[in-house]
Amino acid sequence: METENLMEEIFKLLDQNDNKAAVKLIKTNLIKRDPKFIEDLVPSLNIITNTSVDVVENIMSQLLGILNLDDDVIRYSIIISLKKFVEDHKELIFPYVEDNIRYGSPKKRESMLRLLKYVADSDPKSLVPFYDLIISCLSDPEEFVRKNTIQVLESVGKADKNEIEARIFKFLKLLKDEREIRERDNEIVKSAEEILAHKKTTEDIKPEELVLITAADRVLRKDADGVFRRATEDNTKIAADEVLKKIVDVKSLEQEELERREREAQSKALKEKLADDEKKLELEKLQLEEEQAHIEEERIHQEKERLTKEKELNEKRQELERVRQELELKRLEEEKNEILEAEEERVKKRLQKIENDDKDAESEEN
Repeated sequence: METENLMEEIFKLLDQNDNKAAVKLIKTNLIKRDPKFIEDLVPSLNIITNTSVDVVENIMSQLLGILNLDDDVIRYSIIISLKKFVEDHKELIFPYVEDNIRYGSPKKRESMLRLLKYVADSDPKSLVPFYDLIISCLSDPEEFVRKNTIQVLESVGKADKNEIEARIFKFLKLLKDEREIRERDNEIVKSAEEILAHKKTTEDIKPEELVLITAADRVLRKDADGVFRRATEDNTKIAADEVLKKIVDVKSLEQEELERREREAQSKALKEKLADDEKKLELEKLQLEEEQAHIEEERIHQEKERLTKEKELNEKRQELERVRQELELKRLEEEKNEILEAEEERVKKRLQKIENDDKDAESEEN
């Protein structure tokens, strides 16, 4: 299917709310890395991100997967198209941050940092869980990755200066410690190489020498795994200095100064955190008081409603009782009238009988 027809089919599926089929079609063609499809998809991403959040969420992994394209124009166009989506739905890219920065190619690392820059500009504090990971990119071997790292940290530093300052100083101090470890490791490897150079067979290796050779092997494996994939210490300092110049007045990055500034920054960050915690507690207290007041108000309202309903019920009961009494009185009155009418009829009959008897008696006498 031609890419133009593919995009038409995708939008047709979206119009029909068949997002599942649209996602499948997009994923399939992203995995193929068809340059023409990707080129046609880019201008449509703005529309898709604005109308179908769940679609973008489901293709996010594949979208991020093509952010190491050689064509920087298309790559940057994809990043720009995701800007508003990332600002509004940052939580949907957070699961991919660590993998892309820690294990991705240089272009993937740069792309993720560019996306995080959008987050840093709109909601910097949401990046707290990634502070150390982002700061570690100051020592990335690629200059363009370090530059993007600087931009992200400058944005975050405006909102969280003391915390970023403290963590950068801590990172630089760790780099110095790491350099010392690296120097020791190099000595271990060098010693192991010297031992092996003078041994003809493995049987000639002494137990203590075997321990040293094993340690050297671990060092070499560590290097192969990229543990020490770093820029030079000077380049890392330059990158860190760029950030720190923007957020604090830094005059020196020597060891003692690093430790002092780290302690100061940590102290400030702790004070800020305590102040924030106090504000949160005060806010929670006010919210609790409001909730309690609302609960009390609701209780009073419910009590009033209960009393009103009880009053209405009592009034209805009284009305029913009154009607019952009236009916009972009416019944008694009717029974009384019936009795009186029956008695009156009996008396009439009795009188009639007496009259008839008197007439009969008179007739007999005559």
